[in-house]
Amino acid sequence: MNASPPTETLTLEIDPSLLEHVRERLAQRHRDTPPEELVAALVTSILDNSGYPISAARTDAGQIQLRYRLRSFSEPIL
Repeated sequence: MNASPPTETLTLEIDPSLLEHVRERLAQRHRDTPPEELVAALVTSILDNSGYPISAARTDAGQIQLRYRLRSFSEPIL
């Protein structure tokens, strides 16, 4: 049985000005969603819908799992 390679962790630092903007917009819409969760959803969507061979999925609030996914229209990463 082949062992899977170890998982690497990448930390994404979100500038407080972006969080404050998202927090204000959520308040205007009367949504009770943590701003970090909304930013994580945005990053996931951008990465998953890019032309690169990357799939992105949210595993938990604020966590994003990235995988290699070759598609016929994929742009090379390098």
